[in-house]
Amino acid sequence: MKVCEVDMTAALNTDAGVQVERQGLIGFITLNRPETGNSVDLGMGLALRDAVRSLVVNPPSVVVLRSSGAHFMVGGDVRRFEALLNVSNAACADELETLISAVNEAVTGLTQLPCPVLALINGAAAGFGLSLALACDILVAADDASFLMAYSAIGATPDGGATWHLPRQVGLHRAMAIALLNPKLSAADAKAAGLVTEVVPRDELHTAGLAIAQRLADGPAAAHAGIKRLLRSGLDATLETALAAEKATFVTVSASADFAEGVAAFCQRRKTQFGASR
Repeated sequence: MKVCEVDMTAALNTDAGVQVERQGLIGFITLNRPETGNSVDLGMGLALRDAVRSLVVNPPSVVVLRSSGAHFMVGGDVRRFEALLNVSNAACADELETLISAVNEAVTGLTQLPCPVLALINGAAAGFGLSLALACDILVAADDASFLMAYSAIGATPDGGATWHLPRQVGLHRAMAIALLNPKLSAADAKAAGLVTEVVPRDELHTAGLAIAQRLADGPAAAHAGIKRLLRSGLDATLETALAAEKATFVTVSASADFAEGVAAFCQRRKTQFGASR
């Protein structure tokens, strides 16, 4: 399996701390405000929204969400909140309204993309950083990663879909404990709780992530899209609804070239060559 190297010259940089780039069938979103621990302010929130929008318009086969610097994302820019509160409560509320609307759109877009979204977590994923990670489909963490809800520490409530994703991933009572007691979870703790798919040494995170991304990119795109859609919609569906959706999706995907290739490879006892025409 070939692991692609990112062509940084093809990257689109923004001054707001988000970088979007593509390499073949893989799209990358890089949180790029390392001097602040990638804390999200209004500019970064809007840039994240726009980055996701750009991938929604032209989806790749897989998206990798990662960060530069020591941390994935330490949460909101609390110093900015302080500056706004020094102006007025209304000023803070107005900016938060705009910021949260932007990041909510980004979270929704990630969950609705017709391709897997892989998050690579190093350092702290706290506050909205944890919410953003939870919105992804597969999470790979470095062994130095930590996970913290953080909201209650500043007297706030969660945003970015955390209250929707967390109880569905770890159960209601454990989610309550994580949100209310605010424990700092290690990468191993997060994996044990079901938040993280895999934990790798810090210096192997990039290579391991690209290998998984390439494996997904080499897979059957229509089937991946159907699997993601079925699993996410199934969280709130009745069994009967899920069964009907599964049947309809299977029948639709059976008309794809990837399905024909998969069946032929199985019967011929050879390795699949999905997406040969992509």
